Amino acid sequence: METVSTGDKIIKAAQREFAQYGFEGARVDRIAQKARINKAMIYYHFKSKENLYETLLSKVYTSIFPRITENIPENIGPKEKLELIISTFIDFIKDLDEDFIRMMLRELSSGGKYFKKLMLPKVIVPMVGVVQDLFDQGVRQGIFKRVVPHFSFIQTLGAIIFTNAIRIILSDTDIGKALFKDDFFDEFKKNLLTIVETGILVE
Repeated sequence: METVSTGDKIIKAAQREFAQYGFEGARVDRIAQKARINKAMIYYHFKSKENLYETLLSKVYTSIFPRITENIPENIGPKEKLELIISTFIDFIKDLDEDFIRMMLRELSSGGKYFKKLMLPKVIVPMVGVVQDLFDQGVRQGIFKRVVPHFSFIQTLGAIIFTNAIRIILSDTDIGKALFKDDFFDEFKKNLLTIVETGILVE
């Protein structure tokens, strides 16, 4: 039987707490209760509530860029690379714990202090560079229209995150159950790629 470490118990409990109450409303006492540990163990492992919050966010944010880019073959064209980037990010969001999505929404609604501190340098900035190069290649090859790459990237990123936030919010409603069935992610991926490619591909 696999043993769960104290650190992992804290991370799991903290994610649930931050998802429910946000950073400001979260309480270390409740995290300790959820993790079924002594509160002192949280401070031993993470020093402070802020350090715990940053560690949790950073753990996810630092894994996004490598997962998206490390398996992109060099010998495929810009269209195929773009499809792979979008597809991989959708799969990444699919694999995320739903509490992390809720936590991220609370972070954004409270001003995004840690989003700017962590997501911006670890994901947004490097991905804008990748997408810019990709679009430049596509335009030179006569494949892509002259759209604004960073706008296209942010709009696509927003569509993926927001749609999945809506999926979580509506999961217990009749319309949610009708819209977001078991094959939702596969169908969403196909549909988004169709929309993106219709907008950027030269006919």
